Amino acid sequence: MNANISHTDSLRQDFNLFRSSIQNTYPSLYRYSDEKKMDAVLDSSYASINEKTTDLEFYKMFKILLSKMKDGHLYCSLPPALETYRNEKAFFFPVKLRFIDSKAYVDSVSNPQIPAGSEIISINKQTINAVIPELFKYIVSDGNIQTKKYHILNNFFYFYYFIAFGETPYFDVDYKLKDGPIKSVKIKADLEKNILKSETKDFPQPLLDFSIKSGQIALITIRSFDPSELKIDYSDFLKNTFKKIRDLNIRKLIIDLRGNSGGRDLYGSLLYSYLAKKPFKYYKSLQTVTMEMDFDKFKNNVSSFNNLTPKMFKKVHDNQYQLTKEAHPNLEVIHPDQSYTGEVWFLIDGLSFSTTAELCAIAYSNKRGKFIGEETGGTYDGNTSGVQSELVLPNTKMEISFGTVKYEMAVKSPKEIGRGIIPEYKIHSTVEDIINKNDVQLNFAFQLAGQENN
Repeated sequence: MNANISHTDSLRQDFNLFRSSIQNTYPSLYRYSDEKKMDAVLDSSYASINEKTTDLEFYKMFKILLSKMKDGHLYCSLPPALETYRNEKAFFFPVKLRFIDSKAYVDSVSNPQIPAGSEIISINKQTINAVIPELFKYIVSDGNIQTKKYHILNNFFYFYYFIAFGETPYFDVDYKLKDGPIKSVKIKADLEKNILKSETKDFPQPLLDFSIKSGQIALITIRSFDPSELKIDYSDFLKNTFKKIRDLNIRKLIIDLRGNSGGRDLYGSLLYSYLAKKPFKYYKSLQTVTMEMDFDKFKNNVSSFNNLTPKMFKKVHDNQYQLTKEAHPNLEVIHPDQSYTGEVWFLIDGLSFSTTAELCAIAYSNKRGKFIGEETGGTYDGNTSGVQSELVLPNTKMEISFGTVKYEMAVKSPKEIGRGIIPEYKIHSTVEDIINKNDVQLNFAFQLAGQENN
């Protein structure tokens, strides 16, 4: 930080750099809010910076602002000193919670004072119904989707409670077991490393898996579309899997996409090419607000783009460019490959995001299968991603990340803008299901597939 300027001015400098960057390079600033409304949000955020604004308050202001931009690919880090404090000294709510139908439950014995299966009624005299909206203010998510926010709280409730309500050495908790009386307990706050250590670890499952169940029902599980995470070649996996399905004349297929936060664009369209019954369009358009892109990051060996060049940009309005079909394979008409024509059921949840939501949107729009679970974490109409722009604010050293390409899916018009793919069958686990590891969504899918007659 420049020693000649005040802390307040340094925060304002950082904010102005952020605002200039997103206005010049982020294509979806006004995707879900009109220009007047979003500019007013930016103005009020800047106006809130004063001599009493700490780095933590500045970070909180940013988290609220990014949440209002309604883009789940947005990211903002804590300033380094606060990150160190979080890791080494900060005390948090020590019980891991699982949110089911807007209620909070204890799904494991992370704290011996509160039994697993308990519903948390209140924390520090505030009901859970009052706590959740306060925490949601700080969580980014696509459009108006809430399922992803609940999943984030499943993993990071302690952090967002700390951000929203501050640090406290103890928590007064009211809880109750099913059909039991409400009980009260005072529990001691704990360090993050101890909270994470106490979490029960499930046996690691393969990210890509294929099996055939009784009744000739095929199950494909895909937990990631990120090539850096997958241990086997994705393209070969699909090719071999659908060959087996064809050779065995299997007509019922369940595709489990729960927990799949996305990855490479082409992995979604490649999977759908095995399901499509006719040639299809995948992306309606890809748009930017500038031609000054980091072209090295758009090389086809590191992204799904076709070695992006300035010749692939077509100006459509002031500060709006459309990528030509040469820029990305998903802008072309895609033809089915070894097409599977049987029935399909998709398992989805609030963590089905980005590439996963794109695939689901195309399948949903083309009526290629039924969906089971909960609303996806990614929107039906498209997202803002491509290659992320990384911005380090010079004074606070906060890192801001945002997508540089606005994606619009080639889908029928949504019933409601800013929502995900909403399943035909909304199936929720109970806390007892979670404790007993009873996969009700998958069981329902098998039951449904077994009942269908071909």
